[in-house]
Amino acid sequence: MHPLRSLLFVIGLSAFPALAHEFWLEPLTFQIEPDDPLKAHIKIGQYFKGNTYAYIPGRFERFELTLDGQTEPVDARLGTIPAVGQTAEHPGLALLTYESTYEYLTYDDPETFRNFLKLDGLAWVAQRHRERDLPASGFTEAYRRFAKAYIGVGNAEGEDKAVGFPFEWVLQHNPYALDAGQPLTARLLWQGQPFADSLVRVFVRQNGEVEEWRLETSASGQVSIPYRPNADYLVSSVHMIEATDATDPEQGAVWESLWASAVFHRP
Repeated sequence: MHPLRSLLFVIGLSAFPALAHEFWLEPLTFQIEPDDPLKAHIKIGQYFKGNTYAYIPGRFERFELTLDGQTEPVDARLGTIPAVGQTAEHPGLALLTYESTYEYLTYDDPETFRNFLKLDGLAWVAQRHRERDLPASGFTEAYRRFAKAYIGVGNAEGEDKAVGFPFEWVLQHNPYALDAGQPLTARLLWQGQPFADSLVRVFVRQNGEVEEWRLETSASGQVSIPYRPNADYLVSSVHMIEATDATDPEQGAVWESLWASAVFHRP
């Protein structure tokens, strides 16, 4: 869908329950100076609004900060909010990354599952669900989140890189170095390879207002994200696979969803 039509889509979302909650890392300040505190929240919600979560190690497999070629774990006391409170000692493009543990959801209402699939461009799952002779309700989905956030420190020089998540965004441009007016290209990877034809939900926050664009990755897994001055961006995609016993045999999940997000600012 063309971005200019996004407002019509956002209005239409009121008919959906708040099901497909986004998960993202939100810096309190997107551009800082060296030796300033780098702070960020863990957020779950929609349209840059939602709940803020504390630092709880049992909820993540990896939670890291990469800056100036060095990667270190995000370290905080249990229950700390904001969850990230590191010191950015060097200039460059800082990258926050978060890989959640497995969580589970049981669908007791078939309409809830159908609405989720429709909202996140996963219509093929409904047909495959029937082909697998799975029940319309009472089944379980496992899900994992893979979040990245970008903070400009000082000169903000640097570039994004793949960090080895099974499903992740990699920015092809540095959002703090790209010329004003130029679109930013991002690539979606599934198991390290470009992921084509995936729905991309882009939430753009500018002057306190949030707009959604619905885009789609190309054959090379790329998407071109239009420019808005002085705006925050949340880029999100969802992929669904058939769950295996390796997911968690005790939970008996039949589907696994993987959520990839990227958050950055365009000056």
